[in-house]
Amino acid sequence: MRDNQHHSSTVITTEGTPMSPTSANPKALIAVGEGHVTEVELIIRLRDHGIDAHAAFESSSPHLTKLRDAGVPTRTLDLKSNIDLPKAKLIRNWVIHERFDILHGLGNRQVANFITASYGLKNKVIAYRGAVGHVSRWDPTCYLKWLNPRLDCLICVSNAVKADLASNGVPETKLVTIHKGHDISWYSGLDRHTARHEINELFAIPEDSILVGMVANMRYIKGADMLIQALHFLPDNVHAILIGEVRDPNIEKLASNSNIASRVHFTGYRSDAVHILAGLDINTAPSRREGLPKSVIEGMAQGIPAVVTNAGGLPEIIDDGDNGFIVPIDDLNAFSRHLAKLIADSELRDRMGQRAKEKMLRSFDIRKTVESTAALYHQLLP
Repeated sequence: MRDNQHHSSTVITTEGTPMSPTSANPKALIAVGEGHVTEVELIIRLRDHGIDAHAAFESSSPHLTKLRDAGVPTRTLDLKSNIDLPKAKLIRNWVIHERFDILHGLGNRQVANFITASYGLKNKVIAYRGAVGHVSRWDPTCYLKWLNPRLDCLICVSNAVKADLASNGVPETKLVTIHKGHDISWYSGLDRHTARHEINELFAIPEDSILVGMVANMRYIKGADMLIQALHFLPDNVHAILIGEVRDPNIEKLASNSNIASRVHFTGYRSDAVHILAGLDINTAPSRREGLPKSVIEGMAQGIPAVVTNAGGLPEIIDDGDNGFIVPIDDLNAFSRHLAKLIADSELRDRMGQRAKEKMLRSFDIRKTVESTAALYHQLLP
């Protein structure tokens, strides 16, 4: 691997002539904000698949050291907006003078500025889309990103995202589904017994309780209200653990109902959310709109069954009746009924949890993500 490289974000003013990508091993600049472990591992592992992958992360990212220690040429890129002209010019000079074949943006600002920087050049521009909704032919801002003709390819985290983009004007020839994969080793150090004990201690929950929860920023579309309301139909020893920042005030209002208030517990934002998740008996995603929620896959990796809705990419994760249950969006009766099935049967929970772990290993392994991404890079280049 190449020696680590750190590039200043000072704007380069010298403009060159358009370059033509010719590299046998594609040279790609992959940019994101602060980033997540899945994105860091993707970049590192692409270099083992013949891709000359470089990284551009925000200066506040906690992952810069790991990338550099892994031998990834890494630079900082702090973008102020979707149209940051000084930084777009800087990116353009990187493409010209360092001869990047591919610019791969993993966030909105990165995608928009990569597109702006690439006009008149021959490099390919790839975007990533992980959410359903908020793309429309009638929204002018979408032409800075998803609907811009300069965009060569759009990687969708699920088939549901792909269908949503196609229905809103993105040519299907530009769309490809690549699930964001995980590595089972990321979860090997998590002790479910320890996590369970910590939750019980934190909220003074009796040891014989059943813990049902979810991990999300609690907005209306995430359906936390469904989980809270379901407690009215579940045994008194069932407690709801809501992990994440509460952004919908109606959720806390629902939780204050005197009949269930002592059984609803908010952790707030937790940097160790996956550790808290390990202590649950049942995971849920009662969502009204979804891309491909990593919290469900993280639970699967730990052998935790889930009850989810049929929103977005959730049916691509859960096989109904095998590794969890799928219910219609906003169907409180079905949601409560399927939770009750798992609550009443520990053997069913164990069996579905094991099947969930097998599904994660089979379908959501990061090695598949890396292989598919590397193949796409090669396919896009002449």
